[in-house]
Amino acid sequence: MNTSHIYLTGPDGSGKSTLLEAIKNELKKRGIETTTVWLRSPKILAKPLMAYCRLKGYTKYFMKEGVKYGYHDFSSSKAVSYLFPFLQYIDFRIALLLRKQSQGIILYDRFALDTLADLMVSTRRLDLHKTWIGKRFLHLIPSSTMVFIIMVDELVIRQRKLDTLYDPNLALKVEVYRILANDLNIKMLDNNGDFLSTFKDLINYTLK
Repeated sequence: MNTSHIYLTGPDGSGKSTLLEAIKNELKKRGIETTTVWLRSPKILAKPLMAYCRLKGYTKYFMKEGVKYGYHDFSSSKAVSYLFPFLQYIDFRIALLLRKQSQGIILYDRFALDTLADLMVSTRRLDLHKTWIGKRFLHLIPSSTMVFIIMVDELVIRQRKLDTLYDPNLALKVEVYRILANDLNIKMLDNNGDFLSTFKDLINYTLK
């Protein structure tokens, strides 16, 4: 292998966790130790602001067919849409410092790019990755990391993952990952079809 970090990202329901688990099992067969990292949108210093957003109605919840949905609409407040990404970055750095030391190949399930994508959706700032604070999130990804965005069509995601069925932001989430793939020149893998084919493509790219 020519990397010590593999990062699969993409919208919820794209199958990245399943693919990452398959890579982990393949590495185990080869006697290679791995550590899986799941770190997404930690709330530490941002907690008071989150409470304020709930009070003001910038964070919304609703029930549909027995499933609870929640989403943020920070774009309703310019101050919140600029302050929240800054606090989220600080919280992310704190969470990184509190993590135990990783061993072997590091497999990122949720990480900085996922948090950045969440922020782009919640603030509707689709150029956030080009700003100073957006670039700080990108710098958190080790330079040796092989990053892949796993993409699935919106309709397929809603069929595969029932808790996304009435997610009002799903279309925007899918679009945000396409924007990131295009602007950051990240390899995008289509996972609309056969899982095994996508896995074989990943193996060819990562485990040579």
